[in-house]
Amino acid sequence: MQIPTFWTRETWRRSATPTIPAVYVAEGHMVSEATDHHADYVGQDLWVVSWLRGRTLTQEQARAAMHIAVAPELPEAERWANRVGLTADEARGYVAMPAVVA
Repeated sequence: MQIPTFWTRETWRRSATPTIPAVYVAEGHMVSEATDHHADYVGQDLWVVSWLRGRTLTQEQARAAMHIAVAPELPEAERWANRVGLTADEARGYVAMPAVVA
């Protein structure tokens, strides 16, 4: 953990921000109680996320996609979106669509 030596308004805001709700992985499913979106393991180290239909992702990318679904308003959303090849605005748009159970 890095503690800043100089605290800006942004540093204070971020330190007061609640933590990101947990993303759980169990038996080939990645879920969070904070969203209806989910990811499913499809074999060969690949995952499919409910809001990115038709794309297969690594587990790290699927976790980033789930973090976007859980907390799209956080500044980290841009970094998470980059991991799946999207901008934060694109990712937020996809996440806003209802989760579809296949």
